[in-house]
Amino acid sequence: MERIKWFGAIAHLLLGFLFPYVLIGGIVLVYGFMAPSTGSQKAYGIAIVLVYALIILGVNLWTMRRMDFRSKWRRLVIHALCWAAAAIVSFAMLRFSE
Repeated sequence: MERIKWFGAIAHLLLGFLFPYVLIGGIVLVYGFMAPSTGSQKAYGIAIVLVYALIILGVNLWTMRRMDFRSKWRRLVIHALCWAAAAIVSFAMLRFSE
């Protein structure tokens, strides 16, 4: 059970680091950049965002499948904090890098 606990936290750290790229790529593909996007670009952008959301959902369901209710909520908070911290660091790295 310990390996699964660490897998969830590490997976959410990695997914948090990827979030700015998924967000920016999804927005650019769905709404266009300097020109309106085509239908296939919109579909591709929506698919990227949906796959990202499904990966987060899958990691949460797989790592918390055998826990009791209270432990699930505690683990969900830990996963959310790991994801948010990684996303903030990733946004900061993008903002302040040269």
